Amino acid sequence: MSERSRGALFAVLWSWVAFAAVAAWFGHDLGIYPNRSVAPMIAANHPGVPDAYHVLLAAGVVGCAATAAAAVAFGVGVARYARAAGNRKTYYLMAVPPVVAGVWLGGLQLFPSGPVSIGGAGVAVLWLLLGVAGIAVSTQAVITITRASELSDVTWRIGSVAATVVVAAMLVATGATITWGLLLHGSQGHTVPQNGWLIVTVIMAVTTARAVIALIGSRWGGDALAEDPATA
Repeated sequence: MSERSRGALFAVLWSWVAFAAVAAWFGHDLGIYPNRSVAPMIAANHPGVPDAYHVLLAAGVVGCAATAAAAVAFGVGVARYARAAGNRKTYYLMAVPPVVAGVWLGGLQLFPSGPVSIGGAGVAVLWLLLGVAGIAVSTQAVITITRASELSDVTWRIGSVAATVVVAAMLVATGATITWGLLLHGSQGHTVPQNGWLIVTVIMAVTTARAVIALIGSRWGGDALAEDPATA
């Protein structure tokens, strides 16, 4: 796989990370939106609303599963290369994502589940921002060690397949989110606030479009250029 194609896969990863973070934040309580008492009535009268939510959830599970499979393949390849090269720095960088996730999720358990004060809300927002920063740092650590390692073609093919699955999941999830918002808006007589849904939809659409463009570039741009004798 050419360097350009590898860079395109990294672009897909960045797009997916941003997409997944936004989708997880927005979709964590859609199953009971706007509240636990009203949601069952909406589901009974407008079954398309919960159906769209379930499609969004399924797409997220598929995307995460593909990411996990690729992470295992690349993790094994990177660890083997680090052991052969005697590079301990790689092991330290490999520990960044699980450590960051563990610390952030552990800290999240300390927040109260009920109403919070203004100060508590400020701390929660700060913790959320730290989580976003942790995601960025972890992603960059993954890309850094992957670029510095010599991985087999099989590993890169696994990454390419995983990227394809992830992009497909992003497309489905974006469509499901759009459908959910439109159906919910209609079910409530066009009285449901749309600002949050519209912003999330735009972010999901933009990151998905970027991932699609990167994936297309990795398939038809980079490898073709690398194999063209005229460019050698």
